[in-house]
Amino acid sequence: MEFKDVYNHERVTRKFSNRKVNEKLLAKIIKKAQLSPSLLNSQPWRIYMVTGDALSNLKKEVMQKIKEGVDPHEDFATILSLNWDAYPSQSLATVGASQPYFYNNKIELFTHSNNTMFNAQDVAFMTIPRTSPAWSVFDLGVFAQSIMLLALNEGVAVMPAHSMVAYPELVRKYAEIPANELVGMAIGLGYKDNAAEVNDPKYYPARLPFEKIYKLVK
Repeated sequence: MEFKDVYNHERVTRKFSNRKVNEKLLAKIIKKAQLSPSLLNSQPWRIYMVTGDALSNLKKEVMQKIKEGVDPHEDFATILSLNWDAYPSQSLATVGASQPYFYNNKIELFTHSNNTMFNAQDVAFMTIPRTSPAWSVFDLGVFAQSIMLLALNEGVAVMPAHSMVAYPELVRKYAEIPANELVGMAIGLGYKDNAAEVNDPKYYPARLPFEKIYKLVK
């Protein structure tokens, strides 16, 4: 694809079909993403691609945690525990206040998608060393963006979500991640379920006005 087509196509998929991504294609995407820049070429990231029975069993245990009312406890700080600056807080508040309207009173669609890991057939769990500078979190984000753009270029849909790492002890169990690595985020990979209402473009959130985030200084 042309880059502009790939970039303009970058929208999350909230429900995947049951079709798996070819394992060689997954490896190809991750290998290309290794060209991403990082602080002092530290390349702090690790990828654990979970699929098949391991992913199915992980989903079952996650669902059990949700049913038991166990609070999420990500390795990275949860959104609700962060002291956001006023600028991003305003954006979060706007989204929160408009949810009933935005979701057309169908919030349960999105809750179910989150709780079932979006029906992803392949999930890339991303880690950095437990002892890492803040820059490594930034590097992980750059690496994640590279993965997503490369996946879209291959016709593979994506869904980055912190909800998939809500219970890191379960992720470690099924992804075989050592204790000295932090489970930072996860990206669902697969093929969009075009019949799923939750994937309707009407649910794409708007972005802030350009002039609010851009300033040219001469």
